[in-house]
Amino acid sequence: MRILVFNLWFYSFAFLCAMVAWVPAKLGRPAAVRAVIAWWTRRVLGAVRVVLKGRIEVRGRERLPPGGPQLIVSKHQSELDAILLYALFPHFRAVVMQELERYPFVGPIIAALDYIAVSVDNGPQGRTQAVVEGAREALEAGRPVLIYPEATLMSLGARERYKSGAGRIYAATGCVATPVALSLGAIWPRRDWAKRVGAAGALEFLEPIPPGLDQETFMREVEERIETASMRLIREHAVGADLAAAERRHADARRVSVET
Repeated sequence: MRILVFNLWFYSFAFLCAMVAWVPAKLGRPAAVRAVIAWWTRRVLGAVRVVLKGRIEVRGRERLPPGGPQLIVSKHQSELDAILLYALFPHFRAVVMQELERYPFVGPIIAALDYIAVSVDNGPQGRTQAVVEGAREALEAGRPVLIYPEATLMSLGARERYKSGAGRIYAATGCVATPVALSLGAIWPRRDWAKRVGAAGALEFLEPIPPGLDQETFMREVEERIETASMRLIREHAVGADLAAAERRHADARRVSVET
């Protein structure tokens, strides 16, 4: 019953807030759009705690560079981690697929938030150029940049090849990169109607990677840190069938990595 109540509330409330945010987005008032979304994220996190009895922990804040993160390179397990990161850094500039702009109400909101929208139609070189230029503009304006290097939602324990966008931003801008590990999928699995009642999960900021590494070394380092720490958190928070499935996916991913 708690899952049903939460899902019905979440999707209806998200639609309502999108309509509310769409108005200032069309009027060219980005600050109002960010305020609406920030208010929405706080309500959602509260509902996770109250309705789902979820226990969300944010770790490693003390590791963040002075003045806040510059490049945030994060695992992506569900809508919950994006919601939490927005609540923590409402002025970040995220790398998103331009195709999202075709969704009802979403296009003007993404434009108002000034996210880095890249299109699959532009080819690898075009996407890379758009990502690097957008990140450079954001960093020069003092806004952190969020990128999901696997470019998709991942089940607990699963692993995709990390795309080079994060490495290209790091190399081109000379910024500090903060890896982020997650186990929030133990509460809210990716694209899953069945949330977990009474579960716990964490978002952990790992030790920042200073400028100076070559791109290939950086990508190996950030992937190893995120994957190792995420699996540690998953083993701490996932239980039963979820943990067993995560261990299988993790083993499969490691086997594929060794073979390739």
